[in-house]
Amino acid sequence: MMKSTLISCLFFLTLCAGCTVPPYSRQDIEKLNGLAVGNGISLHPTEKWMLISRPSEFTNKANGKPFYKIYFLELGEDGWGEPQTVSFESRFNDYHPIISSDGRWVYFNSDRPPPGEILPAEKMNVWRVAVRSKAFSTPEYLTDINTEHHESYPSVTGEGVLYFNSDRPGGKGSMDFYRASPIGNGFSAPELVTALNSADSENDLTIDPLERFVVFNRYLFDTNEVDLFISNNQGGSWTAPVPLDKINQADVWELTPTLSPGGTYLLIEVDGKIQVSLMDDVLEQQSWKDRRQDGQLRSSGFELPSPHFQLSHPFSLQLNIQLIPYLSVQLP
Repeated sequence: MMKSTLISCLFFLTLCAGCTVPPYSRQDIEKLNGLAVGNGISLHPTEKWMLISRPSEFTNKANGKPFYKIYFLELGEDGWGEPQTVSFESRFNDYHPIISSDGRWVYFNSDRPPPGEILPAEKMNVWRVAVRSKAFSTPEYLTDINTEHHESYPSVTGEGVLYFNSDRPGGKGSMDFYRASPIGNGFSAPELVTALNSADSENDLTIDPLERFVVFNRYLFDTNEVDLFISNNQGGSWTAPVPLDKINQADVWELTPTLSPGGTYLLIEVDGKIQVSLMDDVLEQQSWKDRRQDGQLRSSGFELPSPHFQLSHPFSLQLNIQLIPYLSVQLP
C-alpha cells in the first residue's frame, strides 16, 4: 500500500513539475456555499482572492432596478472577508467578472458608455482590465468583439481564446455563442460556435482552460427554464450539448457556472446564492454515461484539467496602462 501511494505521489509530482498550486483548500471553496451573488463568480488561480457581482444599493431611476456592481473578496485566516467594490467600478451596470486562468486579466459585462460617448450603452458590452501586482488597469473596451448588439458573458481559455454570447445577426436564436482568437492586443473576427447553439438562448458559460469542454446554461422558451448543459471538444468539434441532470432542478434557474482553479469544483448561482459541487459528482449521471457508451461522447476525450495545472498566456501585454488600487470607496 505504501509503495503504491509513493508511486502515485511521484507520478503526480512529475505531472505537476513547474505547475502552480491553486491556493484554496476544500474548506475554502465549500465556505462559499450560500454566499449572495448576482451573475458573477470567479476565483483568482494563484492568489487568495475572488470577484463576484451582485445588486448594489444604488437604483437606476429610469427603470427602478438596482445597478449591479463587481466586488472583491479576500481569503484570510478567518475565512472570506467582506465584499469591497473594485477600483474600476462605474455608475452603470458592471457584472459577470471572469479572471483568466493565468490571473492576468478580468473580463466583465458593462453598459457603461463606450469610448468617446457620455450616455450608457443601450446594449451590453464586454470589457476587460489587466491585473498587475494587486492592481487593476483602466478598463478596456473590446472593439474587436462589441457591436451595436448585445455581447456578454465572456469566458477565456488558457490560450486567450475568448468565448461570449451575442444576439448579432447570423445566429440560431436569441443569444448564441461566439469564439474569437487573440491577435496581438486584440482579437480575430468572432466565429459562431454552431454546435453549441440552438433556437433557445445560450447564456452563461465557463470554458475549460485547455478548451476540452464547456459548461453553460440555456434559457428554454417553451418551458421558461434555465438549465445547465455540457459539451466536449473532439478534435476541434463540439459534441451535442448534454443536460447536467445531476444539478438541474425543475422550476429552478441554474446560473453563472464557474470552474474553480484546477477544475475540481463547479460553482453555480441558485436563487441568488452560490452552490458548490464536485465536478466528479456532477458527471456521475446515467445520461452522461449512456451517451459515452453509445459513442456520442468519448470518455478519453473528456478529462478534467490536472489538479494544480496552470497555463500562461502565449502573448505578452503591450499596453501603456495606468494601474490603480484594487479597492475604492463606495459611491455616495
